[in-house]
Amino acid sequence: MGIVRVSIYQKTLTDGLNLTILKKLAALKSDFLLLPEYFFADASLRDYKGLLDKSPFALDWLLKLNESYKGVIIGGAMHSASPQGSIVGSPVVYDGQIVDWYAKRKLSPAESGLARAGTENNPFILAGFRFCTLVGADALDDAAWQAIVDQGVKLIFVLSSDNSFADEALTDQLLARAKQHGLYIAVCCGAGALLGQPASGRSMALTPAGISWRVSPGEKDREILKTVLVNVREA
Repeated sequence: MGIVRVSIYQKTLTDGLNLTILKKLAALKSDFLLLPEYFFADASLRDYKGLLDKSPFALDWLLKLNESYKGVIIGGAMHSASPQGSIVGSPVVYDGQIVDWYAKRKLSPAESGLARAGTENNPFILAGFRFCTLVGADALDDAAWQAIVDQGVKLIFVLSSDNSFADEALTDQLLARAKQHGLYIAVCCGAGALLGQPASGRSMALTPAGISWRVSPGEKDREILKTVLVNVREA
């Protein structure tokens, strides 16, 4: 697969979206741009219904961004209606269109009341790269990781909006998976708070050799944009 340039946007989840952010991301020259769950949230939102109502705006914003940013956008998580029912999903945006969705499998109680859980974790193949996405609590699911390993996928993007990745035990677990199975994992966290609940931004990049980059504890509440170079070696 070779060198992959991944931009990780650890965004503050109370600030919403604006033209300044769009211009900053549009200037990136990377293969992938990762956004955290509910990256479009702002301080005015009080519940998941509000997030659902704001999702179409966020999707339009991603399509606008992709007019200038030429890589693949992994669009955090938002609500999407489908013939089978609403999902909490991560849109994969490329070449000015929504190529596909990843449907979150492990929903929170609030999300469960508004959407159905996803059932698959099939790999995507775009721009010459093969990858999988995990959103929120999916990253804690052994079965989801086993499915990735069984399919021979080496590049995994994890999107979060809570405090999960402040837990050193979880980081150690991800690192063990990377070393055992030759995985390359990029984690994009939100910072600040989502619907009044704290979000600890400990975004990171892991390889079979170890942690190549990670946000320090002192920067967990900061908005950070980082592009990492990952040399993915297929088995």
